[in-house]
Amino acid sequence: MKKLTGVLLVLFTTNLYAGWDGYDGWSFYSLFKQTNISAEEYYPFLREDYSSYYGESYYSKHKFPNHQGNILAWSALLQNWSLDDIERAIYYPNDFSWQNKTQAIERRAKKYITFAIKCSNTLAFRNELNSWNYDEILRKERPNTDKLLIDGYNFLNSENNQQLQARYYYQIIRILHYAEMHKEAIELFDEKIYNKFPKDEIYYYTLDHIAGCYFSLGDYDKSACLFAEVFSNSLDRKKSAFESYNLCTNKNADGYAQVKGIEDEKNLLVLKSLRNFADEDINIRKLIELDANDNKVELLFMRALNNVERKVWPKNIGFGDETLPFLEDEFMRRKLFSIAEKQIQNERVTNKDFWRLSKSYLSFISNNLKSATDELEKVSTFPEQKASLSMLYEVFSWNELSESNENYLYSILKSLPANENWIGDPDNDLRNIILDRVAHLYYKNNHLAKAFLTHNPLDHVKNIHSLELLNDLEKLYFKLNKSNYENHLIYQKKANHNYIDYINQQKGIYYLYEQEPAVALVYFDKITNLKERKLIPNTIFSNSIMECFTCSVDDVMDDEVYKAEVFSFIKKDFTRKELAVYLIKLIELTSNKIQWKAKLANYLLANYYYNISNTGYYRGLLTENTNLGSGIFISNAKTSTEYISEKSGYNLKDISWNNKLQKHYFKLSNVALKYYQRVIDHSTDKELNARCTYLMAKCELNEFYNSGSEDTFDLVYTYKGWNDKEYSAEVQLPKSRSYNLLKEKYTDTEFYKMIIEECSYFRYYSNNY
Repeated sequence: MKKLTGVLLVLFTTNLYAGWDGYDGWSFYSLFKQTNISAEEYYPFLREDYSSYYGESYYSKHKFPNHQGNILAWSALLQNWSLDDIERAIYYPNDFSWQNKTQAIERRAKKYITFAIKCSNTLAFRNELNSWNYDEILRKERPNTDKLLIDGYNFLNSENNQQLQARYYYQIIRILHYAEMHKEAIELFDEKIYNKFPKDEIYYYTLDHIAGCYFSLGDYDKSACLFAEVFSNSLDRKKSAFESYNLCTNKNADGYAQVKGIEDEKNLLVLKSLRNFADEDINIRKLIELDANDNKVELLFMRALNNVERKVWPKNIGFGDETLPFLEDEFMRRKLFSIAEKQIQNERVTNKDFWRLSKSYLSFISNNLKSATDELEKVSTFPEQKASLSMLYEVFSWNELSESNENYLYSILKSLPANENWIGDPDNDLRNIILDRVAHLYYKNNHLAKAFLTHNPLDHVKNIHSLELLNDLEKLYFKLNKSNYENHLIYQKKANHNYIDYINQQKGIYYLYEQEPAVALVYFDKITNLKERKLIPNTIFSNSIMECFTCSVDDVMDDEVYKAEVFSFIKKDFTRKELAVYLIKLIELTSNKIQWKAKLANYLLANYYYNISNTGYYRGLLTENTNLGSGIFISNAKTSTEYISEKSGYNLKDISWNNKLQKHYFKLSNVALKYYQRVIDHSTDKELNARCTYLMAKCELNEFYNSGSEDTFDLVYTYKGWNDKEYSAEVQLPKSRSYNLLKEKYTDTEFYKMIIEECSYFRYYSNNY
């Protein structure tokens, strides 16, 4: 049953150590390469966000990351063999030919490898134990290993090569372990292996099984101490030893009771640190006291430094309160700087450049650029990291961007990965943080166009509704003697549009929203070559009592006054320029001496302005956006335009994201309401006036949806859904002047009789006010 418990624990050992904490890698820039540590075998234990172990095979310089130690040991025995041949002979025997391998040592190696493969096949039932069917695990028949043990001992007794002897002992110990002969395995190890063979990779392969035997016997402290020793000394068994050590800690054993010297103490200290980020600097200092030159000091330091980066270099700060670097917490930065400085001064430490590089970087993220640059100049190795930090230090030394700065920027960006929009790829971090800093400098110095284009394609400007930004984009276009980077911004960010035509179009749209169609027409007239993707339908001048943004226009728009002969100038579909012309004509008609023409012109204008408001059916249409997604259109959050006018935030990186879009088109519903009131003022038609009164109530609700009203109270509003079932919800029903007028003045109209049946909201309102 002990064995079963162990198997079940193994099933849950993924993501065990403190290096995994979700998707933080998307939220910060990692600029100091974790692989700067000198011991590649510890790469898997660097900070990782997506799995238990850091990019284990991707970052390995060697072809055999999972069994490098074993292959290197074989290469010492089979000196004329390539590493590829060794790997295929051991791990892919079906792809390997022993032809021409006729030396005595090669024949004996083949004999051992054949036996090792037989052991693996016989013990393969261990792999089958990883099942969710516990009854199946208990019923699993164990193979008889007696013959295998006899063969192992016979082969061992006929072998005189020390490495092959050690390998046979490893297979025998392995068989005893899996045959649950744990005491026999330990006795054999103590008598024949311990202090009698070199402590090489094969020794730690064997010790790994002995640690497993102690675990199965319930001596968890001894097991933990041995797994720690395997972890620190084996190239291949580090990860498995780490996971096995974690199983020991699940048994409340950490191995400290078995500590016999400095090496044991170092091993356990490192494992404790990997499991827990608490007291990081204390554990690093303790390890330095034990052995300042131990390469595991670099591992623990690097993990702590990466933790600092997570706080100092936030991504996507845009309009937040953070900056780059974000220096809110300096405690750990100061601690790590002190450690790096002392390691540089320590005569026992050999890898000085790692510590100089670290000191330089820590000076930089503490905003001490001079110290960072001075220390970086002393580093003679790490050429790639040194080059990237030099770029970073240069860009962060600028307070504004001169033409020479922009030319330098243009040259370095050409040398860096260009996938700047994929924030999750660490290969892009250097480029993207440089762009963040540059965009900040532009923004701080009121170069809005360049701040915007550093991160955004030109067509994102359609979401922002900022005349200030549009003017600066135009100014940049007409600037004489532009730098290479300025040309890059203009021509690489134009998103298949004619740049200046697109700016003129957006200015025209801006003035349409500002109810200045004559000014809009001036800018539309400047456009020479720009095709509109979405034409505007004449139903934008219609209206409906129905609220449904996913419904077809035929189901929603049921008023056809816009089709009257007096409005024959309105085409079925038209451009924004034509829309400006129509609005000018309608405005002119509102002053017509013939009352019904003035009345209906006001009516169409009212319909139009409500339809393009943020609760209207055609919201988003003028900017060629969808009308779906209420969160895009209804919010009390500060808009992009407000951020720009206040110059708040770090840069304009997320200026066009949904939560910052221009949502205040609800003010257009107030414009619509005034036009509806003018219709009533000109009209004696009670049916039309009743409809306008209801539509005015919709305008009043628009105001409530966006900003709420103090003059409200809680009611339980029951309404029917699409399947005629009734639903209840607690809502705040705003008092509506127009709903009240509809009840007071128009109950005798056909429209009132229809609307009281069709609109459950109005019906409920009428019954409660």
